Amino acid sequence: MSSATHIASELPSIEEALEPGTTLLNKQYEIVRYLSAGGFGITYLARDSLRRPVVIKECYPEAFCSRDKKTVRARSRAHQGEFRSFVHLFVKEARSLSKLKHPNVVGVHQVFEDNETAYMALDLINGVDLLSIIEDPNQNLDAAQIQDVLLKILDAVALIHSQDMLHRDISPDNILVDGTGNPVLIDFGAAREEASKKSRALSSVLVVKDGYSPQEFYFGGSRQGPYSDIYALGATFYHLISGTAPPHSQTRLAEIAGQNPDPCIPLKGRFPNYPASFLAAIDKAMSVFPKDRLQSALEWSQWIETDGAASPDAQRELANAASIKALMKSLPAPAPAKPPSVNQDHSVERRPESDAYRVDFSDLRMNGVRKFPIRGPKSPTETKSRQSPPRRPMFRACVAVGLSSCMLMAPYPNGFDAVHWFDLSRLLSSPFLGL
Repeated sequence: MSSATHIASELPSIEEALEPGTTLLNKQYEIVRYLSAGGFGITYLARDSLRRPVVIKECYPEAFCSRDKKTVRARSRAHQGEFRSFVHLFVKEARSLSKLKHPNVVGVHQVFEDNETAYMALDLINGVDLLSIIEDPNQNLDAAQIQDVLLKILDAVALIHSQDMLHRDISPDNILVDGTGNPVLIDFGAAREEASKKSRALSSVLVVKDGYSPQEFYFGGSRQGPYSDIYALGATFYHLISGTAPPHSQTRLAEIAGQNPDPCIPLKGRFPNYPASFLAAIDKAMSVFPKDRLQSALEWSQWIETDGAASPDAQRELANAASIKALMKSLPAPAPAKPPSVNQDHSVERRPESDAYRVDFSDLRMNGVRKFPIRGPKSPTETKSRQSPPRRPMFRACVAVGLSSCMLMAPYPNGFDAVHWFDLSRLLSSPFLGL
């Protein structure tokens, strides 16, 4: 059953909303009128004590609660735990959102508890959501405006993810565009997802939006991350540009699993008013499998700014990888070891050690590479004083997991001649090394 069917059957009716004129928090806020409702809350237009317009969002998970006059109560004792848990998560999310100071994220003024539930006071955005723009033929955004809106939202999403948060409900109806053309991201869904994990009853109510939610949102306990919001944002702009809602991610997954063509037609090559790299980035963001998507809002922004070319960091990784491969190819193969000669008295003739076998690294030029010589024998006298048998030429690669670097060593008969330290994080994360 789709999320729309789940949620629609449990939307609070307008009769359950607070009456106009109702006051909250010792008359600090006054309800002006009902605005909208979802399966987990009711939204109102209100005024604060200074008569300024604000938005009030009421925690009202209708599956577990009902209203008795102004007071919100659990439907039964069996629902008391789930209801209080959801109120707690609602307050927790509001406090986290209040720390996000960004022109493209809705501002949270206050969070408080009243009427046995919780509320948050939000900025009132005088604008229209992207879904209304898509559906209204008299409203439209040109290609330049859409590109500007996406870059601003990407900057907002990057801030959200930097705080170890996910939005979880990015869709056209949750992005408002004000009179100046500035987009604002609203209505986070992280608290609803967290509550669904903790409640068996809520887990049956999918916190998803068909067409916009990635396939991992449909599986309980699945791994989710910034790439999940990236999919939803890509689907939102796919709809905005093409005018057609993207296919259900579960449908796409099923078709690909059946070795059939992906029903989602790529944007690239279909809309000449947009740079090919801009459209290609949206297509990549909407990849069915998380590993194939753009992994962060920052990576997406860099893709757009560099016109699809590799970012400076990626270019450095390419250069480093090429240098490492060239170095390994240039190393001379060790000479085959000759067996020692045996005298008639069966004593073994010891060959004198030589210091002629050395590798010159003076021509190596690599970003992030430093040379640190390891102290070896300094004189023939010191060399001869060594009593251990000579070691055969060999090459070893030592990777110390958990350390911050990787050491490549070239030990030869006279000891270690050169040691190169490489940034382990770059080496191991580089997709270009191919070693």
